[in-house]
Amino acid sequence: MIIMAIDHASAFIARQHASEFWAGAMSAYTSAFPFLTRWITHVCAPGFFFLMGAGIYWFAATRREVGVSEAAIIRRTVGRGFAILLTGQIFETPVLFLQSMLAPAKVSLNQISAPPPNDGSAFYWGLITLSGLGLVMMVCGILLWLRPWAWLLVSALCVFATNSLLPASGKPGPWWAAILLTPGLSQHLIVIYPVIPWLAGTSAGLYFGYWWRGNPAQARRQVWIIGAVLLLTGLALRTAGGWGNIRPPRDAGWIEFLNNVKYPPSLVFWTMSLGLALLLLQLLILLPEKVRSAPSPLLVFGQTPLFFYIAHFYLLAICAFLFFREAASLEGTYLVWAAVLVVLYPICAWYRSFKMNKPRESLWRMF
Repeated sequence: MIIMAIDHASAFIARQHASEFWAGAMSAYTSAFPFLTRWITHVCAPGFFFLMGAGIYWFAATRREVGVSEAAIIRRTVGRGFAILLTGQIFETPVLFLQSMLAPAKVSLNQISAPPPNDGSAFYWGLITLSGLGLVMMVCGILLWLRPWAWLLVSALCVFATNSLLPASGKPGPWWAAILLTPGLSQHLIVIYPVIPWLAGTSAGLYFGYWWRGNPAQARRQVWIIGAVLLLTGLALRTAGGWGNIRPPRDAGWIEFLNNVKYPPSLVFWTMSLGLALLLLQLLILLPEKVRSAPSPLLVFGQTPLFFYIAHFYLLAICAFLFFREAASLEGTYLVWAAVLVVLYPICAWYRSFKMNKPRESLWRMF
């Protein structure tokens, strides 16, 4: 959550937000600083979707142990996914449209910005991050009917579809195709996180949760192996070129080598980003239990993720409209990012305490 906020602060304060689309909008960089500011945040979305899958399995497993029926577990999971989708439509999509009303940076640090500006010439509505998470969670609720090995099969089929079935025209196609597979603007609907590409990681996350719960001690020792294998696979696929890249590098530089398609996530993007995320997870596991369980921004923001996500967007939008009518420098953005974290820490700590005192099935727990 903390790293993700860097990217959103860049979008609102410096008006620098990269785009890595399968066709058309692909940012190009002339220096390392803006690229690395974007690149370090690539661990976030794959980590969110993957660990959401693990969380769905852990939730289902604990409910089964106390005698909750499979049908009730699935209804709860699908219902929670719908609630996240609705939350995205009510709170997330409108504030991101506010972003498009801000004056653009006079000098862009990359060649394209996203989402496309709403200049009034056409109306469009968005299915963005929370909408994608909610839709994928709803599908995963249904996948709970399947055996664990089938989750890996679903993941593989989604990877194949993402890297093989994108239209040669480079256009998203009808609205339903954009929701399912091809992100972009289609019939006044802009989709950033379509279901099939992101289901690939979440379905694999379901199996990861199953594997972890089967032998937690072993999993804690071996998670770095999975991360390393994924990272090396991504590097090999990028070096080889061809299938799994969606778009090849535009030059021989290291920035283009690491600048991969995120919308939808290519296999190279998935393996590199998720590999790094799992290596980071291993580092956190190695911290002493006393450190991991102590109150800290990592714990507080991590246990109030949806609340933090919505609050940080609105706080950044308020800062942008009040103090940054003109775009700030990217260096200045980091100062605003740090200030936002400082302001949100006591608020999220209060909310964490509030929701933990609610019943286990309370909707407040979702936030």
